[in-house]
Amino acid sequence: MVLISKQQKRLVYSYLFEEGVIVVKKDTHMKKHQHVDVPNLNVMCIMKTLVSKKFVSEMFCWNWYYFAITKEGVKFLSQYLGISENVLPKTFKSAPKKPGEEDERREERRGYGQRRGRGRGTRARGARYEEQQATGESATAPAPAAPAAPEAKAQAQIQPDHILLIKQ
Repeated sequence: MVLISKQQKRLVYSYLFEEGVIVVKKDTHMKKHQHVDVPNLNVMCIMKTLVSKKFVSEMFCWNWYYFAITKEGVKFLSQYLGISENVLPKTFKSAPKKPGEEDERREERRGYGQRRGRGRGTRARGARYEEQQATGESATAPAPAAPAAPEAKAQAQIQPDHILLIKQ
């Protein structure tokens, strides 16, 4: 059984609440945790109790524990630490988008065979697409009308748009 002081528990809780995640190496003999001034064994035990209460989710890979706070954990830690509910961990905050940033990423992704399947990137677009871009037409033009009935074709007058001349 490991005795953990309230001060140590508060340090781990405040770090977890601030960051939203914590990484713990599976080493019980480590003197101190790499981010918090608490013995590593104590951090492991504190996080194990939070996992059992479903306040954090746990993932283990290559002798490292990865703990991420859940919504219930945010509520619990904000009450325990006396922080208002408006304050959120870093993992719950979304970074503000810069104007034009999404367009840059989209252009980076485009190309021959990148995330488009079977190489249909910007190179696969034909002359019609380039004409539409130059004239400002929409790329998604309305679909052509369904073919008319044979009777309607006979009644319609044929007016050619352009004349084809053939030299012999």
